[in-house]
Amino acid sequence: MSYATLNLRSRLPLLWLALLLPAALLLPAPIWKVLLIGVGGVLLVSWAWARLLADGLRGERRLRFGWVSVGDRLSEQFLIANRSPLPALWVEVVDESNVPGYDVGVVRSVASGGVVRWRRDAVCQQRGHFRLGPWALRTADPFGLFEVEVRLSETEEVIIHPPIDSALPIPLPAGQSSGRTRAQERSWQATLNAAGVRDYRPGDAVRLIHWRTSARRDDLYVREFDLDAAGDIWLLLDARAGVHLGSGPEGSEEKGVLLAASLAGRALLENRAIGLAAYGQTPQVIPPARGAGQQWRLLRALALLDADGDVGLARAIEELARVARRGSAVVVITPSENAVWLPALLELARVGLRATVLLLDRASFGEDEATAAGGSRGLQQAIRRLGFACYLIRQEDIDLHDKPEERRGFWEFRTLATGKVVVVKRPGE
Repeated sequence: MSYATLNLRSRLPLLWLALLLPAALLLPAPIWKVLLIGVGGVLLVSWAWARLLADGLRGERRLRFGWVSVGDRLSEQFLIANRSPLPALWVEVVDESNVPGYDVGVVRSVASGGVVRWRRDAVCQQRGHFRLGPWALRTADPFGLFEVEVRLSETEEVIIHPPIDSALPIPLPAGQSSGRTRAQERSWQATLNAAGVRDYRPGDAVRLIHWRTSARRDDLYVREFDLDAAGDIWLLLDARAGVHLGSGPEGSEEKGVLLAASLAGRALLENRAIGLAAYGQTPQVIPPARGAGQQWRLLRALALLDADGDVGLARAIEELARVARRGSAVVVITPSENAVWLPALLELARVGLRATVLLLDRASFGEDEATAAGGSRGLQQAIRRLGFACYLIRQEDIDLHDKPEERRGFWEFRTLATGKVVVVKRPGE
């Protein structure tokens, strides 16, 4: 929806008319009549020009890619059309989008009956839920007396997801499926558990054809596979208000989200069922599942996640223990230095859940070295003494780079959408 407004930029021409009109009527010199006609003519021409532009200017914008993540390029196509019989000597684009680092402000000239198209790109810098638009086209008559603003109220929401990694070298916990019966659901990917054969269907991969059976039955048959016996995985991300350090891409909140997205991407690539639990003001709890649909659900939840909750980590672990299926694995991601939640880890083990802790090193995120270093490393040792796997992650251990780097002691992976390289340091044992 669009609407146009026409405004007089200065009242000075009206003041001139008000002074020239009595002068032209009362004074005998013809110069006053000439000035009156001149000023009045310019004012009339300017108004008519601006009026035609207000009726004839139109604008469109179109988002090229609906799914973007941090490091991807947000790209839009813009169009300005001038249907009036007069040219728009300049048209300014005024945008009210709130995407960080994205500025589409530009000035274009549009001929009579002409159309101007261009594209605007920007690298996505921050995950979250943002808005494109509303926006406006501003122009004026050649004399600058009347300003025209065409408001375009259409908006489009865009969710910028965190980058994901399908091969993050932090080991995925194994978990264990309960029971000894064979899986009733068949896997859509090849696994180690062959279940049998079935008729070939269009779209089946050639590599899955069982040639011996096909030759014996004189028809094409493909192998079927059971789902892996490994149990579900839960990602538990600490979302308490005040527990995280730093802000922006280098803050512990963003690093934790990146780790969660990376582990989710790897688990789904391995056909593991994975879910998410994060108790912010808006809790994000997604039961474990497989497939591309689950990937987008997890990415959306992580994109919208804010560490603003009031649920402590111990209580979050207890809540998760009530809903997680026995034999599942839990990956706890937290920058906490307080050991008060460690008894909850033992409760996880008691109910048959396996836990792994990714501990964000507070010293690397700006906390006092004397306090934070001892707290994070001491907590890591305490967790390991309880029999749980624990990795200490420093701020610089995960970083985004524009170009690949070959360095000893580092792993590298790429975001799925654009191939943005993410360099990950090997976590200390």
